[in-house]
Amino acid sequence: MMTGSDYLGRLRYPSEDWSAAAGPLGDHGPNRGVTVLIPTYTSAEGERTACLRQCLDSVLTASQPDHLPVAFVVVDNGLSPAAARQVAEMLRGSGCAHRVVQAVSARSDRYTAAEARNAGLAMLADLPDTSDLRQRHLLFLDDDTALEQHALARLTAVLRAEQAAIAAFPRVVPVADLAAWRAAQHVIGRHCTAEASGAWVARQLPGPLSGAGYDLLSVTAYGSLITGRTVGLLIRQDPVMRWIGRHGPLFYTGTPYGSCEDILAMATLSRLGQLWSVPAAMVADEARKSPGATRRQQFAWGYDHAWLARRLAQAGLLGDGVRALSWTAQSACPTAGWEFGHADWGGPIGCLVNPDELRFGHQLLLAISSSPGVPTQLFGGQAEAVSAGTTQLGRVLDRWDGSRKAARQQPRPDLPPLGNRDWSSLRDGLDALIGHLAGNAAGSWGNGASAAAIPPFFLYGTRQPAA
Repeated sequence: MMTGSDYLGRLRYPSEDWSAAAGPLGDHGPNRGVTVLIPTYTSAEGERTACLRQCLDSVLTASQPDHLPVAFVVVDNGLSPAAARQVAEMLRGSGCAHRVVQAVSARSDRYTAAEARNAGLAMLADLPDTSDLRQRHLLFLDDDTALEQHALARLTAVLRAEQAAIAAFPRVVPVADLAAWRAAQHVIGRHCTAEASGAWVARQLPGPLSGAGYDLLSVTAYGSLITGRTVGLLIRQDPVMRWIGRHGPLFYTGTPYGSCEDILAMATLSRLGQLWSVPAAMVADEARKSPGATRRQQFAWGYDHAWLARRLAQAGLLGDGVRALSWTAQSACPTAGWEFGHADWGGPIGCLVNPDELRFGHQLLLAISSSPGVPTQLFGGQAEAVSAGTTQLGRVLDRWDGSRKAARQQPRPDLPPLGNRDWSSLRDGLDALIGHLAGNAAGSWGNGASAAAIPPFFLYGTRQPAA
Protein backbone atom coordinates (compact mmCIF):
# COMPACT_ATOMS: atom_id res chain seq x y z
CA MET A 1 0.00 0.00 0.00
CA MET A 2 1.24 3.47 -0.82
CA THR A 3 1.82 5.84 2.05
CA GLY A 4 -0.36 8.91 2.32
CA SER A 5 2.45 11.27 1.36
CA ASP A 6 3.25 9.25 -1.77
CA TYR A 7 -0.37 9.04 -2.86
CA LEU A 8 -1.28 12.66 -2.17
CA GLY A 9 2.00 13.80 -3.69
CA ARG A 10 0.89 12.34 -7.00
CA LEU A 11 -2.10 14.67 -6.93
CA ARG A 12 0.02 17.73 -6.30
CA TYR A 13 2.78 16.95 -8.76
CA PRO A 14 1.33 15.04 -11.74
CA SER A 15 3.90 13.28 -13.90
CA GLU A 16 4.59 14.34 -17.45
CA ASP A 17 2.38 11.67 -19.00
CA TRP A 18 -0.76 12.95 -17.29
CA SER A 19 -1.60 14.81 -20.45
CA ALA A 20 -4.82 13.15 -21.55
CA ALA A 21 -6.93 16.13 -20.55
CA ALA A 22 -5.17 18.27 -23.16
CA GLY A 23 -6.65 16.39 -26.11
CA PRO A 24 -9.01 13.63 -27.28
CA LEU A 25 -8.75 10.27 -25.56
CA GLY A 26 -10.67 8.34 -28.19
CA ASP A 27 -11.40 4.63 -28.00
CA HIS A 28 -8.72 2.11 -27.18
CA GLY A 29 -8.27 -1.63 -27.41
CA PRO A 30 -9.77 -4.14 -29.80
CA ASN A 31 -12.69 -5.11 -27.54
CA ARG A 32 -15.66 -2.75 -27.69
CA GLY A 33 -17.55 -4.04 -24.66
CA VAL A 34 -17.62 -3.45 -20.92
CA THR A 35 -15.64 -5.02 -18.07
CA VAL A 36 -17.62 -4.92 -14.83
CA LEU A 37 -15.65 -4.86 -11.56
CA ILE A 38 -17.61 -5.84 -8.44
CA PRO A 39 -16.21 -6.43 -4.93
CA THR A 40 -18.25 -8.69 -2.66
CA TYR A 41 -17.98 -10.28 0.77
CA THR A 42 -19.97 -12.06 3.45
CA SER A 43 -21.09 -9.49 6.01
CA ALA A 44 -21.93 -9.96 9.69
CA GLU A 45 -25.60 -9.68 8.69
CA GLY A 46 -25.33 -12.61 6.27
CA GLU A 47 -24.72 -13.47 2.65
CA ARG A 48 -25.09 -10.87 -0.13
CA THR A 49 -25.45 -13.24 -3.06
CA ALA A 50 -29.13 -12.43 -3.67
CA CYS A 51 -28.39 -8.75 -4.35
CA LEU A 52 -25.27 -9.70 -6.33
CA ARG A 53 -27.48 -11.84 -8.58
CA GLN A 54 -29.68 -8.79 -9.22
CA CYS A 55 -26.57 -6.76 -9.98
CA LEU A 56 -25.21 -9.24 -12.54
CA ASP A 57 -28.60 -9.68 -14.19
CA SER A 58 -29.09 -5.91 -14.49
CA VAL A 59 -25.79 -5.62 -16.37
CA LEU A 60 -26.77 -8.35 -18.81
CA THR A 61 -30.14 -6.66 -19.41
CA ALA A 62 -28.54 -3.24 -19.89
CA SER A 63 -25.98 -4.61 -22.37
CA GLN A 64 -28.63 -6.04 -24.74
CA PRO A 65 -29.74 -2.90 -26.67
CA ASP A 66 -26.22 -2.27 -28.04
CA HIS A 67 -25.21 -5.96 -27.97
CA LEU A 68 -22.19 -5.04 -25.86
CA PRO A 69 -19.86 -7.86 -24.86
CA VAL A 70 -19.59 -8.11 -21.07
CA ALA A 71 -16.79 -9.44 -18.86
CA PHE A 72 -17.17 -9.80 -15.10
CA VAL A 73 -14.36 -9.41 -12.55
CA VAL A 74 -15.66 -10.24 -9.07
CA VAL A 75 -13.32 -9.60 -6.16
CA ASP A 76 -13.69 -12.05 -3.28
CA ASN A 77 -13.13 -9.78 -0.32
CA GLY A 78 -14.11 -12.26 2.36
CA LEU A 79 -16.78 -14.65 1.03
CA SER A 80 -17.87 -17.66 3.01
CA PRO A 81 -17.16 -20.98 1.24
CA ALA A 82 -20.87 -21.43 0.44
CA ALA A 83 -21.17 -17.91 -0.98
CA ALA A 84 -17.98 -18.37 -3.01
CA ARG A 85 -19.50 -21.45 -4.65
CA GLN A 86 -22.71 -19.55 -5.42
CA VAL A 87 -20.80 -16.68 -6.99
CA ALA A 88 -18.82 -19.05 -9.20
CA GLU A 89 -22.06 -20.69 -10.36
CA MET A 90 -23.64 -17.32 -11.14
CA LEU A 91 -20.65 -16.25 -13.21
CA ARG A 92 -20.59 -19.51 -15.17
CA GLY A 93 -24.32 -19.15 -15.79
CA SER A 94 -23.86 -15.65 -17.20
CA GLY A 95 -22.09 -17.01 -20.27
CA CYS A 96 -19.61 -14.12 -20.08
CA ALA A 97 -15.87 -14.01 -19.68
CA HIS A 98 -15.20 -13.83 -15.97
CA ARG A 99 -12.65 -14.17 -13.20
CA VAL A 100 -12.78 -14.19 -9.40
CA VAL A 101 -9.91 -12.30 -7.77
CA GLN A 102 -8.86 -12.87 -4.17
CA ALA A 103 -8.38 -9.60 -2.28
CA VAL A 104 -5.72 -9.11 0.39
CA SER A 105 -8.38 -7.99 2.86
CA ALA A 106 -10.14 -11.34 2.56
CA ARG A 107 -7.43 -12.61 4.93
CA SER A 108 -7.84 -9.78 7.44
CA ASP A 109 -10.54 -8.56 9.78
CA ARG A 110 -11.07 -5.19 8.10
CA TYR A 111 -13.15 -4.92 4.95
CA THR A 112 -12.33 -2.06 2.60
CA ALA A 113 -13.82 -1.71 -0.86
CA ALA A 114 -10.74 0.27 -1.96
CA GLU A 115 -8.46 -2.68 -1.30
CA ALA A 116 -10.80 -4.97 -3.19
CA ARG A 117 -11.06 -2.68 -6.21
CA ASN A 118 -7.28 -2.23 -6.31
CA ALA A 119 -6.85 -6.03 -6.37
CA GLY A 120 -9.18 -6.29 -9.36
CA LEU A 121 -7.50 -3.38 -11.14
CA ALA A 122 -4.02 -4.80 -10.57
CA MET A 123 -5.08 -8.07 -12.20
CA LEU A 124 -6.56 -6.23 -15.19
CA ALA A 125 -3.49 -4.00 -15.58
CA ASP A 126 -1.31 -7.10 -16.00
CA LEU A 127 -3.42 -8.49 -18.85
CA PRO A 128 -2.81 -7.75 -22.54
CA ASP A 129 -5.42 -5.47 -24.06
CA THR A 130 -6.50 -8.37 -26.29
CA SER A 131 -7.77 -10.35 -23.28
CA ASP A 132 -11.52 -10.98 -23.13
CA LEU A 133 -11.42 -9.49 -19.63
CA ARG A 134 -10.03 -6.19 -20.97
CA GLN A 135 -12.99 -4.60 -22.72
CA ARG A 136 -12.98 -0.98 -23.94
CA HIS A 137 -14.82 0.40 -20.92
CA LEU A 138 -14.66 -0.49 -17.23
CA LEU A 139 -17.76 -0.21 -15.05
CA PHE A 140 -17.52 -0.09 -11.26
CA LEU A 141 -20.45 -1.52 -9.29
CA ASP A 142 -21.02 -2.72 -5.74
CA ASP A 143 -22.69 -6.04 -5.03
CA ASP A 144 -25.83 -4.24 -3.77
CA THR A 145 -26.31 -2.03 -6.85
CA ALA A 146 -28.19 -2.50 -10.13
CA LEU A 147 -28.30 -0.72 -13.49
CA GLU A 148 -31.48 0.73 -14.97
CA GLN A 149 -32.01 -0.85 -18.38
CA HIS A 150 -30.88 2.23 -20.41
CA ALA A 151 -28.03 3.27 -18.08
CA LEU A 152 -25.20 1.49 -19.86
CA ALA A 153 -26.21 2.73 -23.32
CA ARG A 154 -26.38 6.32 -22.09
CA LEU A 155 -23.05 6.19 -20.29
CA THR A 156 -21.22 4.68 -23.27
CA ALA A 157 -22.89 7.18 -25.62
CA VAL A 158 -21.38 10.07 -23.66
CA LEU A 159 -17.88 8.57 -23.81
CA ARG A 160 -18.26 8.10 -27.56
CA ALA A 161 -19.43 11.69 -28.02
CA GLU A 162 -17.02 13.39 -25.61
CA GLN A 163 -13.54 12.38 -26.73
CA ALA A 164 -11.82 14.25 -23.88
CA ALA A 165 -13.87 12.42 -21.23
CA ILE A 166 -12.12 9.82 -19.10
CA ALA A 167 -15.25 8.86 -17.12
CA ALA A 168 -19.04 9.14 -17.08
CA PHE A 169 -21.19 9.00 -13.94
CA PRO A 170 -24.81 7.92 -13.51
CA ARG A 171 -27.36 9.21 -11.05
CA VAL A 172 -27.20 6.97 -7.99
CA VAL A 173 -30.63 6.34 -6.49
CA PRO A 174 -30.98 4.84 -2.98
CA VAL A 175 -33.67 2.14 -2.93
CA ALA A 176 -35.06 -0.20 -0.31
CA ASP A 177 -35.03 -3.32 -2.50
CA LEU A 178 -33.14 -3.93 -5.77
CA ALA A 179 -35.56 -6.52 -7.15
CA ALA A 180 -38.61 -4.34 -6.54
CA TRP A 181 -36.89 -1.31 -8.07
CA ARG A 182 -35.91 -3.23 -11.19
CA ALA A 183 -39.44 -4.55 -11.62
CA ALA A 184 -40.84 -1.02 -11.35
CA GLN A 185 -38.27 0.31 -13.85
CA HIS A 186 -39.24 -2.41 -16.31
CA VAL A 187 -42.88 -1.30 -16.19
CA ILE A 188 -41.87 2.36 -16.58
CA GLY A 189 -39.58 1.51 -19.50
CA ARG A 190 -42.38 -0.10 -21.48
CA HIS A 191 -44.32 3.17 -21.45
CA CYS A 192 -41.38 5.56 -21.89
CA THR A 193 -40.78 7.32 -25.19
CA ALA A 194 -37.88 9.52 -23.98
CA GLU A 195 -35.31 6.96 -25.12
CA ALA A 196 -36.52 7.10 -28.69
CA SER A 197 -36.46 10.88 -28.78
CA GLY A 198 -33.09 11.19 -27.06
CA ALA A 199 -34.60 13.53 -24.46
CA TRP A 200 -31.74 13.39 -21.98
CA VAL A 201 -28.67 15.48 -21.36
CA ALA A 202 -25.19 15.15 -19.90
CA ARG A 203 -22.92 17.80 -18.45
CA GLN A 204 -19.26 18.13 -17.62
CA LEU A 205 -18.49 18.07 -13.91
CA PRO A 206 -15.96 20.38 -12.30
CA GLY A 207 -12.95 18.47 -11.04
CA PRO A 208 -11.90 18.52 -7.40
CA LEU A 209 -8.46 19.90 -8.22
CA SER A 210 -7.85 23.47 -9.31
CA GLY A 211 -4.18 24.21 -9.94
CA ALA A 212 -2.37 22.91 -6.88
CA GLY A 213 -5.42 23.27 -4.65
CA TYR A 214 -8.22 20.88 -3.75
CA ASP A 215 -11.83 22.06 -3.51
CA LEU A 216 -12.82 19.80 -0.64
CA LEU A 217 -15.81 22.02 0.17
CA SER A 218 -17.74 21.28 -3.01
CA VAL A 219 -16.70 17.63 -3.06
CA THR A 220 -17.98 16.91 0.44
CA ALA A 221 -21.05 19.11 -0.04
CA TYR A 222 -22.36 17.52 -3.22
CA GLY A 223 -20.42 14.35 -3.95
CA SER A 224 -21.86 12.86 -7.13
CA LEU A 225 -22.99 16.28 -8.43
CA ILE A 226 -19.42 17.57 -8.40
CA THR A 227 -17.00 14.72 -8.93
CA GLY A 228 -19.05 11.56 -9.12
CA ARG A 229 -19.01 8.33 -7.16
CA THR A 230 -17.42 4.99 -7.84
CA VAL A 231 -20.81 3.23 -7.97
CA GLY A 232 -21.85 3.11 -11.61
CA LEU A 233 -18.72 4.91 -12.78
CA LEU A 234 -17.81 4.06 -16.40
CA ILE A 235 -14.21 4.77 -17.43
CA ARG A 236 -12.06 4.28 -20.50
CA GLN A 237 -10.14 1.22 -19.41
CA ASP A 238 -6.84 1.31 -21.30
CA PRO A 239 -5.64 4.82 -20.29
CA VAL A 240 -6.40 4.10 -16.64
CA MET A 241 -4.76 0.66 -16.77
CA ARG A 242 -1.60 2.20 -18.24
CA TRP A 243 -1.61 4.83 -15.52
CA ILE A 244 -2.03 2.18 -12.80
CA GLY A 245 0.83 0.15 -14.28
CA ARG A 246 3.16 3.16 -14.06
CA HIS A 247 2.02 4.86 -10.88
CA GLY A 248 0.23 2.33 -8.68
CA PRO A 249 -3.24 1.91 -7.16
CA LEU A 250 -6.16 4.11 -8.15
CA PHE A 251 -7.82 3.85 -4.73
CA TYR A 252 -6.16 4.86 -1.47
CA THR A 253 -6.68 2.33 1.31
CA GLY A 254 -5.37 4.35 4.26
CA THR A 255 -8.48 6.19 5.40
CA PRO A 256 -9.51 5.28 8.97
CA TYR A 257 -12.91 3.86 7.99
CA GLY A 258 -12.28 3.22 4.30
CA SER A 259 -15.21 5.39 3.26
CA CYS A 260 -13.90 8.31 1.20
CA GLU A 261 -11.60 6.62 -1.30
CA ASP A 262 -13.90 7.88 -4.06
CA ILE A 263 -12.92 11.49 -3.31
CA LEU A 264 -9.23 10.78 -3.92
CA ALA A 265 -9.79 8.50 -6.92
CA MET A 266 -11.83 11.21 -8.64
CA ALA A 267 -8.93 13.63 -8.21
CA THR A 268 -6.71 11.21 -10.11
CA LEU A 269 -9.29 10.67 -12.85
CA SER A 270 -9.83 14.40 -13.25
CA ARG A 271 -6.12 14.73 -14.10
CA LEU A 272 -6.50 12.11 -16.84
CA GLY A 273 -9.52 13.65 -18.57
CA GLN A 274 -12.92 15.25 -18.20
CA LEU A 275 -15.58 13.93 -15.81
CA TRP A 276 -19.14 13.85 -17.19
CA SER A 277 -22.44 13.40 -15.37
CA VAL A 278 -25.32 11.55 -17.05
CA PRO A 279 -28.37 12.05 -14.79
CA ALA A 280 -30.64 10.03 -17.10
CA ALA A 281 -28.46 6.97 -16.50
CA MET A 282 -29.63 5.56 -13.19
CA VAL A 283 -27.99 3.06 -10.86
CA ALA A 284 -29.88 1.81 -7.82
CA ASP A 285 -27.97 1.46 -4.55
CA GLU A 286 -29.66 -0.66 -1.89
CA ALA A 287 -29.85 1.55 1.19
CA ARG A 288 -29.04 0.51 4.72
CA LYS A 289 -31.90 -1.39 6.30
CA SER A 290 -32.13 0.44 9.62
CA PRO A 291 -31.51 3.88 11.16
CA GLY A 292 -28.68 2.40 13.24
CA ALA A 293 -26.90 1.00 10.19
CA THR A 294 -27.34 4.32 8.39
CA ARG A 295 -25.96 6.21 11.40
CA ARG A 296 -22.87 3.98 11.51
CA GLN A 297 -22.32 4.41 7.77
CA GLN A 298 -22.67 8.18 7.95
CA PHE A 299 -20.38 8.37 11.00
CA ALA A 300 -17.67 6.63 8.97
CA TRP A 301 -18.11 9.08 6.08
CA GLY A 302 -18.07 12.10 8.39
CA TYR A 303 -14.99 10.89 10.25
CA ASP A 304 -13.03 10.22 7.08
CA HIS A 305 -13.93 13.61 5.58
CA ALA A 306 -12.47 15.33 8.65
CA TRP A 307 -9.41 13.07 8.52
CA LEU A 308 -8.98 13.92 4.83
CA ALA A 309 -9.02 17.65 5.57
CA ARG A 310 -5.92 17.18 7.72
CA ARG A 311 -4.10 14.97 5.23
CA LEU A 312 -4.82 17.28 2.28
CA ALA A 313 -3.77 20.33 4.29
CA GLN A 314 -0.52 18.69 5.38
CA ALA A 315 0.18 17.80 1.75
CA GLY A 316 -0.26 21.43 0.73
CA LEU A 317 -3.37 20.67 -1.31
CA LEU A 318 -5.98 22.56 0.70
CA GLY A 319 -4.56 26.04 1.21
CA ASP A 320 -4.40 28.11 4.38
CA GLY A 321 -7.28 29.51 6.39
CA VAL A 322 -10.89 28.58 7.02
CA ARG A 323 -13.37 28.20 4.17
CA ALA A 324 -17.14 28.01 4.27
CA LEU A 325 -20.00 27.43 1.87
CA SER A 326 -23.04 29.40 3.04
CA TRP A 327 -26.52 29.24 1.53
CA THR A 328 -27.81 32.80 1.20
CA ALA A 329 -31.40 32.20 0.08
CA GLN A 330 -34.15 34.45 1.41
CA SER A 331 -37.81 34.14 0.49
CA ALA A 332 -37.67 37.22 -1.73
CA CYS A 333 -33.92 37.35 -2.50
CA PRO A 334 -33.16 37.48 -6.25
CA THR A 335 -29.49 36.62 -5.67
CA ALA A 336 -30.04 33.44 -3.66
CA GLY A 337 -27.25 30.92 -3.98
CA TRP A 338 -24.09 29.55 -2.46
CA GLU A 339 -21.36 31.86 -1.24
CA PHE A 340 -17.77 30.91 -0.62
CA GLY A 341 -16.12 32.63 2.33
CA HIS A 342 -12.48 32.61 3.40
CA ALA A 343 -10.97 33.85 6.66
CA ASP A 344 -7.49 33.66 8.14
CA TRP A 345 -7.57 32.46 11.76
CA GLY A 346 -3.81 32.53 12.19
CA GLY A 347 -3.13 28.81 11.90
CA PRO A 348 -6.22 26.56 11.75
CA ILE A 349 -7.14 25.12 8.34
CA GLY A 350 -10.72 23.97 7.95
CA CYS A 351 -13.95 23.68 5.98
CA LEU A 352 -17.55 24.45 6.92
CA VAL A 353 -20.52 23.42 4.78
CA ASN A 354 -23.77 25.34 5.41
CA PRO A 355 -22.99 26.89 8.84
CA ASP A 356 -26.69 27.52 9.53
CA GLU A 357 -27.43 23.79 9.28
CA LEU A 358 -24.29 23.04 11.28
CA ARG A 359 -25.67 25.19 14.12
CA PHE A 360 -28.82 23.06 14.13
CA GLY A 361 -26.74 19.86 14.11
CA HIS A 362 -24.57 21.18 16.93
CA GLN A 363 -27.65 21.71 19.09
CA LEU A 364 -28.69 18.10 18.45
CA LEU A 365 -25.25 16.76 19.37
CA LEU A 366 -25.19 18.93 22.50
CA ALA A 367 -28.50 17.45 23.63
CA ILE A 368 -27.19 13.92 23.00
CA SER A 369 -23.90 14.59 24.83
CA SER A 370 -25.70 15.97 27.90
CA SER A 371 -27.96 12.91 28.25
CA PRO A 372 -26.41 10.19 30.48
CA GLY A 373 -25.80 6.96 28.61
CA VAL A 374 -27.20 8.14 25.27
CA PRO A 375 -23.85 8.95 23.58
CA THR A 376 -22.58 5.44 24.28
CA GLN A 377 -25.81 3.90 23.01
CA LEU A 378 -25.55 5.86 19.75
CA PHE A 379 -21.79 5.95 19.15
CA GLY A 380 -20.29 3.15 21.24
CA GLY A 381 -16.56 3.52 21.83
CA GLN A 382 -16.50 6.86 20.00
CA ALA A 383 -18.88 8.53 22.48
CA GLU A 384 -16.12 10.43 24.32
CA ALA A 385 -14.60 11.69 21.07
CA VAL A 386 -18.03 12.82 19.82
CA SER A 387 -18.70 14.74 23.04
CA ALA A 388 -15.29 16.45 23.00
CA GLY A 389 -15.65 17.16 19.29
CA THR A 390 -19.09 18.68 19.82
CA THR A 391 -17.56 21.23 22.19
CA GLN A 392 -14.98 22.06 19.53
CA LEU A 393 -17.67 22.40 16.86
CA GLY A 394 -19.47 24.99 18.98
CA ARG A 395 -16.28 27.01 19.36
CA VAL A 396 -15.60 26.86 15.61
CA LEU A 397 -19.12 28.06 14.76
CA ASP A 398 -18.91 30.89 17.28
CA ARG A 399 -15.63 32.03 15.81
CA TRP A 400 -16.97 31.83 12.24
CA ASP A 401 -20.02 33.88 13.22
CA GLY A 402 -17.64 36.51 14.55
CA SER A 403 -15.44 36.54 11.45
CA ARG A 404 -17.86 35.91 8.56
CA LYS A 405 -18.62 39.61 7.97
CA ALA A 406 -14.94 40.34 7.49
CA ALA A 407 -14.32 37.15 5.47
CA ARG A 408 -13.71 37.41 1.75
CA GLN A 409 -16.93 36.29 0.05
CA GLN A 410 -17.59 35.26 -3.52
CA PRO A 411 -20.56 33.55 -5.20
CA ARG A 412 -20.39 29.91 -6.33
CA PRO A 413 -22.81 29.74 -9.28
CA ASP A 414 -21.20 26.45 -10.36
CA LEU A 415 -22.85 24.69 -7.41
CA PRO A 416 -26.45 23.52 -7.82
CA PRO A 417 -29.14 25.25 -5.73
CA LEU A 418 -29.97 23.79 -2.33
CA GLY A 419 -32.95 21.45 -2.30
CA ASN A 420 -35.21 20.33 0.51
CA ARG A 421 -33.81 17.63 2.75
CA ASP A 422 -35.92 14.48 2.63
CA TRP A 423 -36.25 13.70 6.32
CA SER A 424 -38.30 10.60 5.56
CA SER A 425 -35.42 8.72 3.93
CA LEU A 426 -32.71 6.88 5.82
CA ARG A 427 -29.83 8.41 3.89
CA ASP A 428 -31.02 12.01 4.37
CA GLY A 429 -32.95 11.53 7.61
CA LEU A 430 -32.17 12.64 11.14
CA ASP A 431 -30.03 9.61 11.99
CA ALA A 432 -27.92 10.26 8.90
CA LEU A 433 -27.43 13.92 9.78
CA ILE A 434 -26.55 13.15 13.40
CA GLY A 435 -24.23 10.31 12.41
CA HIS A 436 -22.39 12.33 9.80
CA LEU A 437 -21.85 15.38 12.03
CA ALA A 438 -20.80 13.12 14.90
CA GLY A 439 -18.18 11.63 12.58
CA ASN A 440 -17.04 15.13 11.59
CA ALA A 441 -16.79 16.09 15.27
CA ALA A 442 -14.87 12.98 16.33
CA GLY A 443 -12.58 13.12 13.29
CA SER A 444 -11.82 16.84 13.70
CA TRP A 445 -11.16 16.34 17.44
CA GLY A 446 -8.78 13.51 16.55
CA ASN A 447 -6.80 15.86 14.32
CA GLY A 448 -4.95 17.14 17.36
CA ALA A 449 -6.30 19.69 19.85
CA SER A 450 -7.92 19.82 23.25
CA ALA A 451 -11.67 20.18 23.45
CA ALA A 452 -11.20 23.76 24.67
CA ALA A 453 -9.32 24.84 21.53
CA ILE A 454 -9.99 25.20 17.82
CA PRO A 455 -8.75 22.09 15.96
CA PRO A 456 -5.70 22.72 13.78
CA PHE A 457 -7.50 20.91 10.93
CA PHE A 458 -11.24 20.37 10.66
CA LEU A 459 -14.20 19.75 8.40
CA TYR A 460 -17.86 19.96 9.37
CA GLY A 461 -20.72 19.51 6.95
CA THR A 462 -23.18 16.94 5.63
CA ARG A 463 -24.18 16.25 2.03
CA GLN A 464 -26.42 19.03 0.73
CA PRO A 465 -29.41 17.94 -1.40
CA ALA A 466 -29.68 19.67 -4.77
CA ALA A 467 -32.86 21.25 -6.03
